Parts: sequence; C-alpha cells; structure tokens
Amino acid sequence: MITLKTAIIHSFKKLAKTSFISEVVKKDVALDTENPALHFLVNGIHGLIGKEGNSVVYGQFANDDRQGPFPERFTAFVEVQDDKAQFIDLTHLAMDQLVEQAGNQVLSTGGHILCAQYTSGATDFFLVASMKERGGIQLDENYVPKEIQEVDLNKVQQAARINLASFVAIKAMAAAAAAAPEQDEDEDEDDAEDEVDSTYLCFISRGRDSQASDYFISALGCAKGVASGRATKNAIDNVARFFRDNKALKSFGYKAKEAVIKYLEEQLAAGKSARLDAICHVAVAHVPADLVDEIVGLKDYLNSEKHKVPDDFTVNAKSLKEKTRIKGDAANWSLQFERGALGKDPAADVYYDEGRKKLTLSNLTAELVGVIEKELLARAG
Repeated sequence: MITLKTAIIHSFKKLAKTSFISEVVKKDVALDTENPALHFLVNGIHGLIGKEGNSVVYGQFANDDRQGPFPERFTAFVEVQDDKAQFIDLTHLAMDQLVEQAGNQVLSTGGHILCAQYTSGATDFFLVASMKERGGIQLDENYVPKEIQEVDLNKVQQAARINLASFVAIKAMAAAAAAAPEQDEDEDEDDAEDEVDSTYLCFISRGRDSQASDYFISALGCAKGVASGRATKNAIDNVARFFRDNKALKSFGYKAKEAVIKYLEEQLAAGKSARLDAICHVAVAHVPADLVDEIVGLKDYLNSEKHKVPDDFTVNAKSLKEKTRIKGDAANWSLQFERGALGKDPAADVYYDEGRKKLTLSNLTAELVGVIEKELLARAG
C-alpha cells in the first residue's frame, strides 16, 4: 500500500490517427489525498508496473540537448519536494510536453493524465500516467476519481514512474564523478559505465518498440535503457538467484544458468539483442511439468525494479565472459568457476597465488563446509 502525498489529474483530447488535439485542460488545484477512490487508483497503477501482461523499460533523463525542459524542472522540484505549488507547475509543464509530443505522433492518444507523488514502503515516487475512463475507472466533472473498482492495462495507456531516492543518489554520484580527477586514457570508460546502474525511472511498455510509448518517454525528456553490462549480469545472476531461493527449483539452477549463458552467447555471436521472453524460455526448459506453478513468476521477478532485466538489451561481451566458466580436473578432483571469480587478490573468491602456483577457494557454502568438516571429523575418529 502507498502513502499519497499529492495528486492531480489533467486531460486532453486527440483525434485518432491524426495530429489534431483539442480540449486541453490543466487543473490548478490538487486532489484530496484522503479520497479512497484516488488512493485506490494511484495504488493500482503503481502495482501494474512490472506485472504480468506488460513489461518495464528502465531509463534515466536524457542529456543530449533534445530532452526538453522537464528534467531540469524536475530536478528543481526534487529539492523542495513538499511544495504543492511547484508540484502543480511541474505537472502543467509535463502536460505541455505531452500535448506537444502527442501532436507529433499520430499513433498517440489523448486521455486523462494523472500526476502523483507518493511513498511505497520506504521509497518516494513521482508518477505520470495516461488513462482512459473505462469500466472500473470513473471521474466526475472535476476529474475527481469515484467508484474505482479495478485498474488494468486496458485503462492505463502509458505510465512513467521515477524513484526519487535513486534519482537523488545517482545525481550525487554524477556530481562527485564530475568533480573527481579525469580518468587515465588507458581506462575503458565504457566498461566502467556498464558497472554502474544509472537508472531511476521506468515505463509501462505497451508492445515492443511502441511508438506511442516513445512519445510519452520523449515528452518527459527521458532515455531508455539499462547499461548493457549491467543488464547482462542481471539476467544471469538473477535467474540463478530465482532458482536458488526456491527449494523446489534449486536442483535445476545450474542448468538454468548455463542455458541462459548459452543463449546470450548465441545472441552475441549473431549480433542480435537478448529478449527477456527468450531468457525465461531457456531458463525453464529443464523444469518438469509438475513444477510449472513454481516458475510462473520468473519474468516478473527479472523485470522488477529490484533486478532490472529489460525486455530487450544488447549483450555485453565483457560481462558475459566473466560469467562463463574455467574448468579443469586432475586424478583426484575436478573444478569449475566463473572467470569473474578469479583474481590475484587474496580476497577473491578464487585466489591464484602466482608465486606458489596454487588456488585458494573462499566464500564456501555452509553445506560444503559441513560436508568437509564431517569428513575430517570422521577420519580423526
């Protein structure tokens, strides 16, 4: 459930498949946050993002001289978040940009534009959503929600949500990086960028490469995309985590992870992007039919704000290589580990002592420690 701080609803009409826009209405008074129907509406749209039936596109504000005035005004608003007048002014600007961009895109549609600031859990969010009055969503003549019975994707056309805590943290990190000494020319800046998750906003995407979604994203001055290195690692690591954390699926985790790595290798070799649907498909290929109920949440899990595996992303060769395994064996043992775990630092999971030509394994699981100690105890007895 959410704690609603402030909200307002505007509207505009647009003739289907044309650039003709009419009846632009920008309200000047925020809605009553104690209204149960309004609360239900905002909570419902918040809950739609990342749920089955839609996918989430992650991103950040653009910085390419074409992003328009919204990002700069939003930054100023965040500094004084509790100023209701600035909130209303910001929503008016968002409306101006939405109307302008909608006029440039014939596939876009008009509707009611909900803007809201609220807290979910311990996180503050800013939401902009375009919706239609259909079925369970009803507004009165002053755009006050009433009798909200349900919220589904047929009523919400587009939605963008900004995580304010992430926004502030990433802005601070960028400012610190700008003030720091310049990197050496030999450092690979692209690889360094891939290590950092710089996304703080997300969108409901209504279909792959949707032009309607693009108009909404452009109006708010945003750029889509999780860094390719981060997306590649997130896909592999979180598939493994999903299986590891489910007792019924745990034994299938290794095959699932290896299947995802193989799929990503194939896409990289073919010069094609990776698709979330395909990742889920290969990950569950070895799961028996009687466990189908255990895997239904995989796509939502991966596409969630916490794990941020996009619907479509470019495979990063460096990140993928780190997740492939080095394998070896001798007469009395066999060994395999991810390339990224190997290092010459004693703190590495797999530490290579170059002088002594020896490997040291760290971060052993409790289960493995138990087996080893039990065996040594039995020998001692």
